[in-house]
Amino acid sequence: MRSPLVALAVLAALLAPSPVAVAQAPPEPLTRQHLLTSEDYLVVYPDMRDPLRSVMRSPVFAPRGCDDQAVAVRGTSRIQGSVSPVSPRRSVALIDQTLVRFDSVREARALVRRYRDFSKRCVGDVDTDDGEGSEVRLKNRAWFPPQVGDESAGLLIGWFQSNVADWRRVLVVRTGRTVSVLDVSFTEVRPPKRGVLALGRLAVDRLR
Repeated sequence: MRSPLVALAVLAALLAPSPVAVAQAPPEPLTRQHLLTSEDYLVVYPDMRDPLRSVMRSPVFAPRGCDDQAVAVRGTSRIQGSVSPVSPRRSVALIDQTLVRFDSVREARALVRRYRDFSKRCVGDVDTDDGEGSEVRLKNRAWFPPQVGDESAGLLIGWFQSNVADWRRVLVVRTGRTVSVLDVSFTEVRPPKRGVLALGRLAVDRLR
């Protein structure tokens, strides 16, 4: 006859969850329903006209240290939405939103850190080319946005070529294991912080 202690030990073993049961479930794939919509963009930028939206399975091209060449980050699931509107000068010219979902929060944090480190260490002007032999000056500027979602980071880049000037403000927002990278381009002027932050908050709402 078994002792009471042995019986309790057997019962505890039977009731304990298996390692498979307690393992973290794989992340669900991202779909276009997770992306911001044209209506979301019009709420923030009402002067946009005829916004043309496209969706594709594209990685995010994140900073590779201070190099002017980016690194592709794919995670376990990714999706990108781009909006190209007809807008007045000194207004929004292009918006890209790339969502990347990872197996772990640690990996998601590492992507946010790439952008934060860029703003800390890579500020300055860089003379390079556009890939076709024409000279370009990049003006890398720091931006440390207030917290959006679980954590956020940002950067600001000016592209100067001949008589053309474009500015991009990038907002990176983490929600759990998913990172939203918003890249907002304006012609001639820096994209105002307020609008980009508003889009970031809308992006968080769609991911929760």
